[in-house]
Amino acid sequence: MAAPVTNLTRRGVLTLGAAGLLLPRFGLADAVNGNRRRFLFIHCSGGWDTTTCFQPNFGSSVVEMEADATESEVGGITFVDHAGRPNVRAYFERYAPQTCVINGIEVQSITHERCHRIMMTGSAEGETDDWGAILAGKSTERHLLPYLVHSGTAFSAAHSQGVVRVGSAGQLSRLLDGKVLTEAEGQYPLPSPARAAQVDAFVRARMAAAAPKSPIASAATLALSDAESLALYAGELEITNTGGGCYQLTKNISSVWDVFAEGLARTALVKYAGWCSEGWDTHTRNERQALHFDELFQALGLALDDLATRPAIGGGSLADETVIVVLSEMGRTPRLTSIGGRDHWTFTSAMVVGAGVRGGQVVGGYDSSGFGAGCDFNSGEVSASGPGILAANFGATVLALGDVDPGEVAPIGAVVG
Repeated sequence: MAAPVTNLTRRGVLTLGAAGLLLPRFGLADAVNGNRRRFLFIHCSGGWDTTTCFQPNFGSSVVEMEADATESEVGGITFVDHAGRPNVRAYFERYAPQTCVINGIEVQSITHERCHRIMMTGSAEGETDDWGAILAGKSTERHLLPYLVHSGTAFSAAHSQGVVRVGSAGQLSRLLDGKVLTEAEGQYPLPSPARAAQVDAFVRARMAAAAPKSPIASAATLALSDAESLALYAGELEITNTGGGCYQLTKNISSVWDVFAEGLARTALVKYAGWCSEGWDTHTRNERQALHFDELFQALGLALDDLATRPAIGGGSLADETVIVVLSEMGRTPRLTSIGGRDHWTFTSAMVVGAGVRGGQVVGGYDSSGFGAGCDFNSGEVSASGPGILAANFGATVLALGDVDPGEVAPIGAVVG
């Protein structure tokens, strides 16, 4: 297990420079205030095989690497290269300067649900908010959809009121247009247009009167006045289940960009189930990992191309204020099983891309046996005497990137050792 970690505030993280893992060096100017940054979390569900992309453990007698794969370096990012995954190399050739890879993150479990919660919250306890919920809840701006859970599982407790779940079967659209009442069992009758207008006017008046006294009422007033805008996007927000996996992921991310561009949300979560939606949990046929990674990086490249063309409300490009966090809840064992798969592993990797990220670097690493290596939090490099990187370290840094003091967020006391 990794060594215990100590508490630091956001300022402490920043003054450590590279110890912030992802942040620019202390004092480096940034065009966008951290609290204005928007975050998209992409969860690769099932546990990815880091040796297929992030973990070039060539020469190890313990870690079985893929045949014909090689170690490559592009723009400061070292990765596992293979002719069968051209989109991985193409992505780094274009976007390495904006990308930071974090290797050897310990999740301290091998069960999907528990690892997912730890990776997203830094804790295995049930009553915790994930990074997206915290960033949305701590925002100084008002958003109609603070934390848009487009697909996948989010965790919320103190900031549950800001979590908006789209649903996988058009639930959001049907709630907005009232069809959920007429389609539901029991066929509840809708009020007449005149009566609905009276109710809307009454609620708006009550909310407007209460808004100066209550942030919740003020936010509700904003939501009522912007409901029409949300309705325009509802159909686009629904999860796309047609077309190839790259198309699905690209389309789903594009719908998040639509919402970000209108200032409707600060954070969002999208689940990616891999090539043909087969999932990353490859206990057999581990070769599917290559297909998953190639498709993922193709979609990421297209999403970043699209993001750069989107104007932001405050001026400039939406890319100037958007961060993409790509993660999986666990890694996979260093050695293949007798049936050609890999089992669950307690160490994993993640990528953070975009606004405010000091890219072109790999933080942390793996030792020759495939365990997460110790890290020098001042340089981000592997250190035999340094502590290991925990999910809480990773999450605390993401929070700091969004101008949230991780030292003030329970149970995230842990930042660096």
